Amino acid sequence: MATVEQPTTAPTPRDERPITRTELREELRHYATKADLAELETRMVERMAGMESRLIRWMIGMMFSGMLAAAAIASVVAIVLNN
Repeated sequence: MATVEQPTTAPTPRDERPITRTELREELRHYATKADLAELETRMVERMAGMESRLIRWMIGMMFSGMLAAAAIASVVAIVLNN
């Protein structure tokens, strides 16, 4: 014999009572406004520009260090081979 499942009702978000202004403000506080998104974009662009300049400085420093290391190795090899 097959059993028949009883239909379940979906839970209601607020027990079917009207929402108060305080509850609405609290709920809407979690959503971003266009001004919030614009401010976030501005901050992110500034941070990315700062990271880009630091990255360029590190790249130039590493290239300079690599050239100095290569010159030092070449000097040591030249001294060893001349003796």
